[in-house]
Amino acid sequence: TPPSSKVLATLNMPQQGPLMDLIHIIDDETSTKILSEISTVESDVPGCEIQILLVNNIEGKLWSSPKQFATALFNMWELGSKETNNGVLILFLLDRQRIEVEVGVRLNVYMDQSWTENMLNSVAVPNFKNGDYGSGILNIVDSVADRLRKIEDGTAATTASQDDDNFVKFLLVALVILCWCCCEDTDSEYPMGRDRFCTNCGQCNWTHQRWVKITQPTYHTKGLKRRYCVCNSCRTVDTRDVDIPRDDDSDNSDTGGGGGGSSDGGGGGGASW
Repeated sequence: TPPSSKVLATLNMPQQGPLMDLIHIIDDETSTKILSEISTVESDVPGCEIQILLVNNIEGKLWSSPKQFATALFNMWELGSKETNNGVLILFLLDRQRIEVEVGVRLNVYMDQSWTENMLNSVAVPNFKNGDYGSGILNIVDSVADRLRKIEDGTAATTASQDDDNFVKFLLVALVILCWCCCEDTDSEYPMGRDRFCTNCGQCNWTHQRWVKITQPTYHTKGLKRRYCVCNSCRTVDTRDVDIPRDDDSDNSDTGGGGGGSSDGGGGGGASW
């Protein structure tokens, strides 16, 4: 693809159908098969949503990794329903020769890093190396769909080690949030609390994305919402996390137009070729 026609993924790009092949590398016949399988599994498995995005790269140097961007975009689009949290994002970056699969929170223990990377290296990477991108994406969709059906009918086993890892991650996140609440002004619009200035360049010139819900509040536990903030001077990305009061599902955050699903980045994985 010529440099002038590079297609870059951004956090505020609109969601336009389940197969967003913005670089036109999948032929019509394969596209039809992909869309058919997505439609079928979304009918078979309540609440699930599979979204595919194919681009050249991610915009600028905003993100430390494709994984970080995939998690942010998943939450911006709110893939899947908030009741089932079983959405799936497939992010294809042609110039980086990288594929990422991000999943809703409920899928963390079923589609963890090990399962996802093994699946990608088995069914997709060989096709990608041969330039057969459409078949690779179709194989991923077939594998994900099969996994979602097995989860739904109760035949998919979880990974014990992933359960342990997630518990440790939960404790670490809880500790970070506790420290944040004790030390920072949680009503501030700035990503660093009382410190309004970017820690990378020292400027105060932020663009704030809309709030997205990461976890839903219940009668017994608080929820969590997050805002991604971009420094307009050096393009550093920071995040702003705020608690949602228990049993308060009517806060003023803008949760976008998706189904309410969320990802904490604890599942899914990627592969390169």
